Amino acid sequence: MREYQQAYVENLERIVALSDLSGETLEDGAAFLAGRREKNARVQEIVEENTVMLRQKLFPVLDDIASADEEEIRHLEDFARHLGGTGANQLDPVLHYSIHCALITYARKWEKRDMLIRELYQAGLALFYMQEIIDRSGKVRYRWKMGLLFGEAASYIRQYDEIKSSETRGYIHRSMGNLSLAYGGANREDARRKLDAVRRSLQILTDPAFQEKTPSLPWEQYIYVSHQERSSALNVLRAGISEPLLLKEVMESAEYVWEHQEEYCRKKGTRPMVRWRMGYEAAQYHCGILPLGDLLHWLEEVYMERDEEDYSENGIYSNISIPALYAEYLSNSEQYRFKKREVLSHMYRRVADYVRSAPEEQVGELLLKYLLVFLQSFVEYPDGIQEKEFLLQLVICRHPDAYVFSRMVARITELMAGHALRETPELLLGILGCDTPKQLQKREKEILRFAYESGLLHDIGILAFNNMVRRIGRSWLEEEREMVEYHVYAGASILEKSESTRPYAASALGHHRFFDGSGGYPAEYDRKKNTAQAVTDMVSAAAFLVRLIDDTNYQSRRCLSLQQALKQVKEQAGIRLSPAAAGLLIKMEEELKECLQSVQMEAYEEAFRLLKG
Repeated sequence: MREYQQAYVENLERIVALSDLSGETLEDGAAFLAGRREKNARVQEIVEENTVMLRQKLFPVLDDIASADEEEIRHLEDFARHLGGTGANQLDPVLHYSIHCALITYARKWEKRDMLIRELYQAGLALFYMQEIIDRSGKVRYRWKMGLLFGEAASYIRQYDEIKSSETRGYIHRSMGNLSLAYGGANREDARRKLDAVRRSLQILTDPAFQEKTPSLPWEQYIYVSHQERSSALNVLRAGISEPLLLKEVMESAEYVWEHQEEYCRKKGTRPMVRWRMGYEAAQYHCGILPLGDLLHWLEEVYMERDEEDYSENGIYSNISIPALYAEYLSNSEQYRFKKREVLSHMYRRVADYVRSAPEEQVGELLLKYLLVFLQSFVEYPDGIQEKEFLLQLVICRHPDAYVFSRMVARITELMAGHALRETPELLLGILGCDTPKQLQKREKEILRFAYESGLLHDIGILAFNNMVRRIGRSWLEEEREMVEYHVYAGASILEKSESTRPYAASALGHHRFFDGSGGYPAEYDRKKNTAQAVTDMVSAAAFLVRLIDDTNYQSRRCLSLQQALKQVKEQAGIRLSPAAAGLLIKMEEELKECLQSVQMEAYEEAFRLLKG
């Protein structure tokens, strides 16, 4: 790598370390806050340094990539390797993708076929990891482009005999297999295309003619990964989409994967991953071999055998994903939903204990990822654990900086609602079904609590993106802005699932949409359909203010004084912010001064208390 590229990688690693709260305590509150401010200031310095480096040295090269010499290209390839990786280990996924796109342009210009195939594959894989981040929102922003990149690389199968490099031939096969990643399988047509892509890939991978042409390739690994991908179509079956061919192929692949797992673990003297046995058992149920009662019984047995102190990927899957899958099957069964309520309630209590007991140094992105998936299948019972309490007590505190931001927003929103109840109650009509000022007054405590919790839960979706945001060590690129915007869908999706959290979904979806509709996101948000729009407006205004004044959060830009921030609130009234909500904030200046002196520390104290249980 060039010297500046090495410096950039080292700076990114420093940012990750500076934004990590694991192992920190709140024994001295003043010292803790001073440390957070110091770290945030250091992060901002590194961001500025990195931005200047890239603008001066990298982006000019990418903009004129066709003129780069071979040495420059080698450095770029090495730089991209260091920025990439898999999943949560990626240092800079978007810049990684951008460099590979530039290298595709270079390969096309100079007709470097082997390089082009390799870079098409690498760019497609980079997009896959970017799509993995926004998968938690239920959106498919990058799948079509992944299909184009992998599809073009795979198309070189027609020139297979002309290509002499075994490595390049390997990229063709891997691209053919990865074409299935372009289809999420969320509907019947998607599922059919996904399985068609796997089927075509397996036909070639198992063809002796191709294996004889390139014996050095890891054919068994390629075949195994293809079967893994086809067995992942179980999520389609759980959604109720099934066809005879789909069932047959998923069953074959689930059985293939499980048999190979058993054989591999037998040789290594280890235990197979629970997730692959789960795939095999679930496939049997969906294919009519195993009745639902037997599948549920198997899940219960696996759950009882789990290690409650295991925070490896297998341990997290056993402790969190097994209850989530159990709940998903119960939710679709009238026969078992209430019959098994005590079993599921027991699982939920144990999940709560497991999450609460997780050592901070072992939590990280993986546990949070599984928790967010777990919440998507949450089943509530009238007298059981409520999803809202689970969120408030165990999930939103998993990232203390993000929790503190939401806690500050919640307190300010509560204060605004209190002022509105006293001074302009007509503003709140319709909230919680209250049609008159008198009804509002009778339910004052409920309304204030609703306002507070709306602020606390409004940004729950950002937890799915925190790891990515924490690693952005430069000025944001357009793709990152687009990706982070999807957090509103992720939050609304989680909150919409259960009765206890459904009232807060509108604020999660609409808190970034401009009052006048001229900007913000998502564009399809309709404020007229939100019966609690006044509270959503208050959340939007409070969040806007806190983002301007927060001096401890690594996501914050250079902070402003309260007076400077309120000036911006006034400027945005009627455009970005509701005039009524902006007016409430401006009138509360003195009250905000007192509130903000204590609420930040209180929020950190509460986050650490929740983490310790």
